[in-house]
Amino acid sequence: MRPERRLAAAALTAAVLIAGGCAAALRQATPEDAVRLAPQWPGTTLEDLQRGRSLYVRRCSGCHNVFLPRAFPPEKWPGLVDEMAVKARLGPGERDDMVRFLVAVASDGVDAKGR
Repeated sequence: MRPERRLAAAALTAAVLIAGGCAAALRQATPEDAVRLAPQWPGTTLEDLQRGRSLYVRRCSGCHNVFLPRAFPPEKWPGLVDEMAVKARLGPGERDDMVRFLVAVASDGVDAKGR
């Protein structure tokens, strides 16, 4: 393998490992999260929230470390996602799933270890 390809492969591997490390601290959505969001977003399912988490990890970690949702108040997440939606190539439904996940986890009072 040529040196430049080897370097590119090493950089990609490092990026995947870093993203995976950040994602490990990002807790999974729960059915309780979906219930808590029902007044604001009726019909939100656990699958919507899981899809939002996956999108957040995949689309955002490609450019920077992902923030834990509790780094910002829940009401700030929609605007933050809107600022990055074009760069992250988010469609309207993807944007909504990501926002719902981030708002749910930012407002839950539970840390990454589920406490």
